[in-house]
Amino acid sequence: MSNGGNMKAIIVVLVFFASLLMFGQVEESSETYNKLGLPTFYFELLNYKDEKSALTRVDAFVQVPFNSLQFVKEGSGFKAEYAVTISVYDKEKENLLTEKLWNEKISLQEFDETHSLSNFNLSVKSFILRPGENVFVISVEDKDSRKKSSYEAKFTVREFEHPVDISDLLFIRNKTVVNGKGKSFPNISKIISTAQTKLSVYAEVYADSATLGLLNYQITSKDKKLILEKTSEKDLHSGINYITLETDSLKLPLDNYTFTLTVSDMNSSKKVSSNNTFFARIEGVPPSITNIDKAISQLIYLATTNELDSIKEAKNSAEKLERFLNFWKAKDPNKSTPENEAFNEYYRRVDYANTHFSHYTEGWKSDMGMVYIILGAPNSVDRHPFEYDSKPYEIWEYYQINRQFVFVDYTGFGDYRLTTPFYDDINRYR
Repeated sequence: MSNGGNMKAIIVVLVFFASLLMFGQVEESSETYNKLGLPTFYFELLNYKDEKSALTRVDAFVQVPFNSLQFVKEGSGFKAEYAVTISVYDKEKENLLTEKLWNEKISLQEFDETHSLSNFNLSVKSFILRPGENVFVISVEDKDSRKKSSYEAKFTVREFEHPVDISDLLFIRNKTVVNGKGKSFPNISKIISTAQTKLSVYAEVYADSATLGLLNYQITSKDKKLILEKTSEKDLHSGINYITLETDSLKLPLDNYTFTLTVSDMNSSKKVSSNNTFFARIEGVPPSITNIDKAISQLIYLATTNELDSIKEAKNSAEKLERFLNFWKAKDPNKSTPENEAFNEYYRRVDYANTHFSHYTEGWKSDMGMVYIILGAPNSVDRHPFEYDSKPYEIWEYYQINRQFVFVDYTGFGDYRLTTPFYDDINRYR
């Protein structure tokens, strides 16, 4: 039997969430906190031409939201500290090529700032690497709680070999003027509001000699539909040309999109392209939600039949969204803060269920998914995957409510079914 670790307490007024203020863990792994999403961070790896060598500079951005960290009282304010480690391996992950470690400290005066999803700390480190396939492992460890999250990413270090070439694309969150100079802040999460009017993108264009360039950018949807296109000419000087593109007004529907920049050398007719994806999300809605209709259906474990019918029977999509948001607004445990902890936690559980319990159907519809979404992670998990005289089974225990749930894999393909019906109990936790 494996005992789960404690996760960050989430204080809510709903009975649904009050059953578990300290979460255990379902997965028995050193990466459990990553899988559960605590602490969460965003990262971005981008290729640039190194000015001093024939190698490539890879900039690694790490963006850590404040609500992922544990703040402690310090004087009249609050502070949090975390450590970042970025390790670069070869393609087979057999040899460590280079590694960088550093610490970050955040000091705040107001408590409300410490748990806001919109506040974050951003850091960047550069690596000079040979072109080829690499594996990056990025880890963030909260120095107070000792919780650690790690991500592993296969990454191609590009070679800049064309007379005219282009770097990877960096999305810009906003621009400000500091001491008379313009300063841009990257958008590493690559999430924009569906109501956002413009999109800014930064790139570097490299030219061996002065030439006339034709810059074309396109925004396409996930299904390859062209949303926006614009073309302009630009005189490119020899060396590095710093390019910032700003689109015309946008109001994109909820979806994933690709921004593609193509640079044509008008003297040689050669073309080079670079692209990056971004995500249009509704402000105030958890970023894991990419389809409102599906998100409404996923409320089945929390909303009553009348509440679901009321949302689904809205006259149009705008009214449906409004009713959906009003449902969650009424369940906000702390209306004095900009974040809705109940809203975020519910769809974090849905996302976790889809990641770990999907088989013949989506994870949120599975028995394990249902129990996890309603009650969160169990305090302990007793696994029996290779019993001689029985089918594989798991026992989840929830100490706070004195309940035990047994799941059996009757097919042998990882499709665990709950042995005792739980549906009659759902109303207890709404």
